[in-house]
Amino acid sequence: MNLAIYDFTPFADELPKFNLRLLLNIEDLNNSIFDEVYNILRPHQQEQYVVFKASEEAENYREYRNTKLPYINFNNLPKVLDNVLLQKIILYKKNRELRRVMYDLLSKEQKAQIIQYESLEHDLKTKEEIKEVEDSLEKKRNVLKFNGNMGEPGTVDEYILRYGVDPRTGKPETIENFFKKYTIDPKTGDPIPKEKNE
Repeated sequence: MNLAIYDFTPFADELPKFNLRLLLNIEDLNNSIFDEVYNILRPHQQEQYVVFKASEEAENYREYRNTKLPYINFNNLPKVLDNVLLQKIILYKKNRELRRVMYDLLSKEQKAQIIQYESLEHDLKTKEEIKEVEDSLEKKRNVLKFNGNMGEPGTVDEYILRYGVDPRTGKPETIENFFKKYTIDPKTGDPIPKEKNE
């Protein structure tokens, strides 16, 4: 029995819009199970679907679906899915109405390929996220470097005095320790290491 049938069995009255669109997707993309699903519907639900299928709303939905998602011939999928096809299928899988249609179309092997591909894609995203965090931290470290912005201390020693951090390195520093290592150039206000000065 196809799993899509379970989406229609709870309803005795009219079908919700979600199910009408689901049935439309089954007919368009997985026609091999359409009759089985359609035949479990009550006569008034079948009539409701026929009216919906001919409506402008259904036409607009099809147009939206077909422009938003790439074309895949689900009735002629290869046993081994290449990366391009896997990427397209995952787009369908992310859509609730289409995910249910696809599930009955795919073999166990194809489902396993999709899961494996998604896992690899997730690992790659994780590596990219780690790299983004590292890059962000590096940018923050660079921002800590002293620029003498308006409203901020005008010299390195003033910055250390106010914040207790050397703006050039981002490391904690005391003014006493700073002056043990540096003298200040009176013309530029830049610190000069004492070793070089002596």
